[in-house]
Amino acid sequence: MKNVPRLQSRLGSKESKKSEEFATALISSPKGRRGVFSPSRGGVRGGLAFLLLILLLASCGTKKQTIDSSGSTEAGSAPLQHIVETVNANRQGETFAIAKMNLALSSGSDKSVSIGGTLRMKRDDVIQISFVTFGILEVARIEITPDYFMGVDKVNKQYVKAAYGDVSFFKNSGIDFYTLQALFWDELFVLGAGKSAPTEKQFKKSMEGERAKLTNADSKLAVLSFSVNIDSGLVQQTTVSPHAEGSSPYLTWKYEDFGNLGKKKFPIGHRLTISGNRNPITANLTLSNLKNDSNWETRTEISRSYKEITVEKLLSLLMKL
Repeated sequence: MKNVPRLQSRLGSKESKKSEEFATALISSPKGRRGVFSPSRGGVRGGLAFLLLILLLASCGTKKQTIDSSGSTEAGSAPLQHIVETVNANRQGETFAIAKMNLALSSGSDKSVSIGGTLRMKRDDVIQISFVTFGILEVARIEITPDYFMGVDKVNKQYVKAAYGDVSFFKNSGIDFYTLQALFWDELFVLGAGKSAPTEKQFKKSMEGERAKLTNADSKLAVLSFSVNIDSGLVQQTTVSPHAEGSSPYLTWKYEDFGNLGKKKFPIGHRLTISGNRNPITANLTLSNLKNDSNWETRTEISRSYKEITVEKLLSLLMKL
């Protein structure tokens, strides 16, 4: 692939620990210092925080766990096939989605930071996240496509760009563009399945009160669980967990509010919790002014004046903040 640098990522246990420490460092700061999102810090090597949170999720997904082979007990009156078909039928028919956004990150009781921006998506093509300060100045951008992910630091004129296959924790976990798209669009998915809608054969069902819990444990790296409102056919929560029974999820992605996009519902209130260290990281993503506007560029052109850096270099810079 042209213009996509090959990266040799070797995130073993030591590096995974660094990723967790880094994720906490993104939203914390020593006394007397501002967080990395602060405009006055020239910040936003800070705008790339969300990209690295995605990398943290992926790296957590590569940790080895003991596989629990016990199955789930089916319960409830709604057949599994009907539930899965209903959720799949709720997939958005619109190709484009664009909204104003606010991203608030917190870790612990007294560490938090927020930044505004715009979320733009084109189904099966791109997810763009622009971070803006003072309501008008774009300071950073994240661009995720089926072929690559890219983070652009506009303040310091540098960027990182890589293909999924060139980063071992993406390659090994099965996490790809379509995984991330499904999370943003509130859809069922299985790791490594691409854009295909999953079928009932890929899930086991149990009941959690009035909700159905659909579980997929096909991957040796993680267990996926989806809490589904049977009446609406909407996914209310997605979790990514280790196979070890009783372990805390790596990621919990809750959908707390929905708006209308075309003729169907679209999630506008997202609450993410990333575990794996002493202080879980919570990200609240709130969307507004949701539209199906197609009047925007789906690919970011990088100026020749920008310096290309590696993921490892970016991580090293942010760990020093």
